[in-house]
Amino acid sequence: MTEHRWALPQHQDVPIYAAESMPLDRIGSVEPVDPPQPVTVHGLRFDQIGVLAEVKAFAVARSDVAMSVEISWQGRLQRAWVPRDTVTTRTLRPRDR
Repeated sequence: MTEHRWALPQHQDVPIYAAESMPLDRIGSVEPVDPPQPVTVHGLRFDQIGVLAEVKAFAVARSDVAMSVEISWQGRLQRAWVPRDTVTTRTLRPRDR
């Protein structure tokens, strides 16, 4: 009988689908959003997935034409510059304590 030898499990790499971001040369003058503002991004396009109607995010910077948003997608933090007219503010529900 052959002896079984333990080996590390082999796991398939999970593809990370990145949010599309505006080119930096189209953003203009940037100012931070402090504290970060909860927002919803409408019509955000992801590589290989397509457009998602609504994505919850936090705005961390803005210009006249764009907002920098942080998105938690597939368990990872992503950042993207999105057109300002695709972003609406949202209100967080209070936490129960």
